[in-house]
Amino acid sequence: MKRALFLASLALVLAACSGHTVHRVEVDLLSFVPEANRTGTLDLIQAEVRVPDDPAGQEILLPGAEALEDGRIALRVNLRNTGTLSTDLALEVRAGPQEDTDLYDGTGGDFQVEESSLSLNPGENGLLEADVNLQPGDPLYDLVKTGAFRLGARVRVNSGDEVGYTLEKAEVVLRLRFFNLIPSP
Repeated sequence: MKRALFLASLALVLAACSGHTVHRVEVDLLSFVPEANRTGTLDLIQAEVRVPDDPAGQEILLPGAEALEDGRIALRVNLRNTGTLSTDLALEVRAGPQEDTDLYDGTGGDFQVEESSLSLNPGENGLLEADVNLQPGDPLYDLVKTGAFRLGARVRVNSGDEVGYTLEKAEVVLRLRFFNLIPSP
C-alpha cells in the first residue's frame, strides 16, 4: 500500500513538472546555404545576397506551433569594404505565409521583420546583425503560430563599389510548451 501511494505521488509530481516543461526548437538557416555561398563579394553588378538564395525564402513547418511561448531570430554578416569608395549596406529580414513565392515583393502576405544598416569606409570591417524577439501580439509571432511559414534575409549594397561578406549566423530559436495543447476539462 505504501509503495502504491509513493508511486502515485511520484506520478503526480512528474506530471506537474512536465506541464511546466518548455521545449526548445532550433533551425539553423545557414545550413540551407551551400558552404561555397557563405562568403563572397557584393558589388554594383551583384548588389545583394539572399539567405537562402530562393526568393521564396526557407519554408519552415512546425507541428504544434500553437504551443509557442516565444522565440528569437538572429542573423550576423561580417563585411569588409574592399573597394575604393565608402559603402552603405543593409540587412533585411523578411517573413511570409507558406504559400508566398517571393518574400521580397511586398505581396502575398510577406512583410519586413527588421532592417539594419551600416556604412563602411574603404578598408573597414563591420557587422550587420539582426536580433528579433518573438512575443505575443507581434505579427511574426502570429505567423509562426500558424505552424507553416517562410523566412528569408538579404544583404544589399545601397552605394559603394565592392564589399566582401561572410555569413556567420542565421538561426531561429523557438520555445514551445507542448502541454498547453492539452485541453482543460
